[in-house]
Amino acid sequence: MAIGRVNRRRFLSCSAAAGLALSQGELAEVAGATNDPVRLGVIGAGGRGTALTRALLEIAGVQVVAVCDPSSRHRDRGQGVVEKVAGARPEALADHRRLLDRADVDAVVIALPCDLHAAVNLDALAAGKHVYAEKPLGLSLAECDHLIAAAGAAPGLAFHVGFQRRSNPRFREGVERIHEGELGNLIEARASWTSGNGPLSGHEGWLSRRARSGDWMVEQAVHIWDVLLWLKGAPPVSALGWGRRDLFKAIDPGRDVTDHYSVEFEWADGFRASFVQSWIAPADQAFTGSTLRVMGEAGGLDFGSGSLTFRDRGRPRETLRPGIHPDTRLALEAFIDAIRRGESKPPITLAQARLATKVGLMARHAVDLGRRVTFAECEA
Repeated sequence: MAIGRVNRRRFLSCSAAAGLALSQGELAEVAGATNDPVRLGVIGAGGRGTALTRALLEIAGVQVVAVCDPSSRHRDRGQGVVEKVAGARPEALADHRRLLDRADVDAVVIALPCDLHAAVNLDALAAGKHVYAEKPLGLSLAECDHLIAAAGAAPGLAFHVGFQRRSNPRFREGVERIHEGELGNLIEARASWTSGNGPLSGHEGWLSRRARSGDWMVEQAVHIWDVLLWLKGAPPVSALGWGRRDLFKAIDPGRDVTDHYSVEFEWADGFRASFVQSWIAPADQAFTGSTLRVMGEAGGLDFGSGSLTFRDRGRPRETLRPGIHPDTRLALEAFIDAIRRGESKPPITLAQARLATKVGLMARHAVDLGRRVTFAECEA
């Protein structure tokens, strides 16, 4: 093993806890960035918006000055979350455009149903606000392209997309180790996202309608597609899938999302990745949970536990970055740091976020047709 790699890993191991313990203000000071407060508006105060708000309030120098949601119940909850931590009750607004008109809002964190992503993100850029947008970037490639063009026309604004695994220390080191060749030539990945909590419908049922959510392949599984793209550095050449959209029809006759499906991707070099997602799994940990395992000729990595195991039994098993990592907060810290520095080096680029959407559309197309489809078929 090269001395440089030993030193790097020793440094990463020893500095991990200290790095996570530093406040955002201390990080900014070390980097030479401004420590001025960043004044934020949160647009969308549902479940995800609330989680993002709580994470924002853990970052030094961040002020949540306004929350916005069409639901009065969500607005009240958002105000209460901020008041409990910050001691001041932010203004609550029903219309995002009124929030964007405020001169005291430097940046916005947007957590809305997927069909609203593109329009509200475009409004925020047009208003001159830094944007932290939830995934997916858009429900179509056309939406993604409009956002990429708008962000490109405003280079002084930070525009980050919430693929928080890109900020997770375990995923970052795991992908780096794989890129360094620790697993040898990659053979396959196996992933799952299964739950017994179905039918998951979202506020006013938006998650249960494909036109609003994009279906699970686009709304949620883009996290998995992004990690696979990150690992491989290229998209798959084909996908084969099948699925069920009738499992909860007795409860919700209009439901049209695919609540149980499986898809297999193939890359040009023969690497394959299989994924199962389900909301009708038995309430047993043997059937439920989120997993992602990658295997190569020399070993395998379980991203969930961080277990790195080798075929050479003389090499001891390693655990990469044990424990739970606050990746949502770390992703938001990267966003705040980009604002303070006056430059945006996001954990994931908008082009990469667009590619994750395209792979999601490819998976959905394969499941819809029940046959193998190619990457080139999925341009719309």
